Parts: sequence; structure tokens; C-alpha cells
Amino acid sequence: MIQENQITITQRIPSPLLKINKDYKSQQFSSLNTSHQSTDQEQQYPEEGKLLNFIMELEELQQKSIFNLKLNSISLEDIQQKLPIKDDPNNSQLRRQLQYNKHYYQEFQYSLKYENVYLGNSLQNQKISQQLRSRMIDWIIEVLGNYTETTTNVTFFRSVSIMDYFLSKSNTQYSDQHLHLIGICSMFIATKLEDIYHIPLEDFVQRVGHNKYSTNKVKGMEQIILKTLNYEITFPTILDRLYNLYYQCFSINKDTNLQNILDASIYILKMCVHDYQMNTFNANTLVATSFFYSIRDFVISKDYQYQDQILDQFINRIIQISQINQFEFNQCQGKLSELINSFKKKYPDLQNLDKFP
Repeated sequence: MIQENQITITQRIPSPLLKINKDYKSQQFSSLNTSHQSTDQEQQYPEEGKLLNFIMELEELQQKSIFNLKLNSISLEDIQQKLPIKDDPNNSQLRRQLQYNKHYYQEFQYSLKYENVYLGNSLQNQKISQQLRSRMIDWIIEVLGNYTETTTNVTFFRSVSIMDYFLSKSNTQYSDQHLHLIGICSMFIATKLEDIYHIPLEDFVQRVGHNKYSTNKVKGMEQIILKTLNYEITFPTILDRLYNLYYQCFSINKDTNLQNILDASIYILKMCVHDYQMNTFNANTLVATSFFYSIRDFVISKDYQYQDQILDQFINRIIQISQINQFEFNQCQGKLSELINSFKKKYPDLQNLDKFP
């Protein structure tokens, strides 16, 4: 068992050399950070697909005694085509950028469809308890929460995905005493993959691991994880799938209310990865239900007219984009509501999700 004093971390004072602007609105994330237009171009976003405009349209139709709900699909490729091009369309650099974005979007969609890694059986062949796994997730939040100058939510979800994928693929049977080292190495791999300024190995040995494991021990387990996974560690995480679903519904939008919906969805997904049973659902289903829960909470809080019709439209659109069935969506919704209402009672000792949201 991992002792309490092993799952702690001394607060790290970030080096001034590592300080970078991590404002969430402009943060880079692994699967989408190369698809933005040039910063020299003034971005203008299409009006279709925005939640607020959708609500305003409903209210206007209500006044005219007309009710015609409509929610159009917005793809990243469509957005790129609608962005104003003020420069010469024959500009070679601009053409290369548009061509790259087009192919990158196609590659990303291919990855979402065919690189579907199932992580719901990670403990099936292991002697690691579900309770300890939940504590490890909580600890990963704490560790990465002390490196907010250089890490993001992308690193967290990548760390958890690598850990679960390794446990599900390994032919070696691990017990509770091994999970601490596996968690450290999963974070080490994830930060090198996702972060511009990754967390140094020395920090994992000294600050994070409190010198329990030597440098060679950490490097050795890192190699075991990578070889077990055949170096396949770039598969889409549930966060990647959430970003894709969000952009296809709302496009690239900086509206505060929409950003709050996205933040709430990320928070809910963090709750879900704590719970081993929630992870038995398909990744697309888990993302779709978390996203819809946040939308429903927003719509209800605003006390809009025709709430049921609005939510039905979103359900249909989300299910269509996610390519999941209605029954599994409803089943996951029920389990998700139970988890949200009972999370603090079910995991009373896990406080880091609130400390490092």
C-alpha cells in the first residue's frame, strides 16, 4: 500500500525561467495546437453553432409564434474556409498553412475514429485495488497542480491514460506496492510528450518521489512501460475527444458562458477517471454524457423557455457527432448523475480535485 506520506509533494516554487503565459483561452493542447490560423490574421468566427445565438434565436421565434429548432454542424474545416483571407490568396505561405490545416484535421479525425483505446479493464489482471487507483489519480492531480506554469490538463489526462493502458496491456501482475512507481513514470512520460518545458527527472526522483526510487529505477520502469505499449502513447485521450465535440458544436468561440461549459465538462471528466466503474463506458459515451451534463446545467440555470426542446436538440446532435447509441448514453447519464451527487461521500479523503481544479 502506498503510505500517506508517500503521496505528498513539497510545494514547488517555479523557476522564473519556466514562467510562461498559461492563460487557458490560449493554452496549447496536444491534438489541436497546430490547427490555428496565423496570428497575423484577424479571426472572425461563424455565427452558427453558438449556444447563446441558438438561445436568442429560440426567443425570437417564440415572439413570432414560430418554433423551428436548428443546430448546424460546424467542422474545423468549415471554419477555416469561412475565415476571411485578407492577404493575397496566391500567397504561398498562406496556401501551405491552409493545406496543412486541412490535412491535419483529416488526420485528427482519423485518429479519433480508429485509435480508440479501451481503458475500462486496466485492473482486470492486476492485484491493485480500485481504491488505491483512485488515490493515485488524486495524487497525480496534486503533483501536476504544483507545476501549473508548465503543465496543463492535457498532461493530466495523458498521464492517467498511459498508466491505465499499461496496466491493461502488461503481462506482469502488479500489486499496490508497485503503483506509486508506475504513476510517477506515467507522469514523466506524459510531461515529456505534452509539455514544452517538461518536469525534470530530478524533480520526480527528489520532490515527487522523495528519493524512494533512484534515477535508474525510474528510467527502468519508463522503459518497461514504453516497450509494453510498443511506444503507442499518442492515442486520443478523453480530453481530445471532448475538445473535438466542443468545437463541432460551438466552433472556436471565446464566449465566457461557453468556456464555462467546457471547464465544467473537464472537471466532470476528472471526477470520472477517479471512478473505475465509470471508465468501463466507451470513451465517446463518457465524453458525450459529461459534455451534455454541463450544457443541461447551464440551460437550466438560465431558466430558458422550451428547455426540453433545447436539450433534446443537443442530445441528438451530441449523439450524432459521437456516434454512440441512445441506450448507452442514457445509461451513462444515470451513472454520471449518481457519481456527481455522491463523489465527496464516496471519496471523502480525495480533496485535490477541489484544490487544483
